[in-house]
Amino acid sequence: MRIYLFIILLLVVQLSYAEETLCTSKEKIIFSCHVEKKIISLCRPSQEKQSLIYRYGKLGHVELLYPSPGKASKAEFYRSTNPLYGGEDVNISFKRSTYEYSLYSKITRADSDEHQESREPVFEDGLTIFQSGKVLKQLVCDDGGEGFREEIDWIPSQPLTK
Repeated sequence: MRIYLFIILLLVVQLSYAEETLCTSKEKIIFSCHVEKKIISLCRPSQEKQSLIYRYGKLGHVELLYPSPGKASKAEFYRSTNPLYGGEDVNISFKRSTYEYSLYSKITRADSDEHQESREPVFEDGLTIFQSGKVLKQLVCDDGGEGFREEIDWIPSQPLTK
């Protein structure tokens, strides 16, 4: 009996962890995942079809918000897609000062000795941070992420200089 209770409790904790996001109740979740004790979220205001807000931090304490509140200029996000064997690498990026933040959702095939068509699909979501064109940090989602949850074709596919 205790083992069943433990399993149920573990599932409840995992489900609540998976649903945590920095998007508000008036926003649609475009991308959200956990990296260590932090959350990465890309949100779209429900009433605005072509607007995005990026947040990074913990529940109740956002460490990075783009665009910054009160900014007169509109946020500029860019989309890119790179084909990979058995999948693709989709990115949404923005620049802030000398930094570029690139959210990604990648689907590839596992690297093994099997014939390529027999390899298992591998899913990876995360964030790559560049400084002055060089990779500063790559954060891979702990919980696997769910990729981009909404069509993002409306985002310009103008690549940023790396």
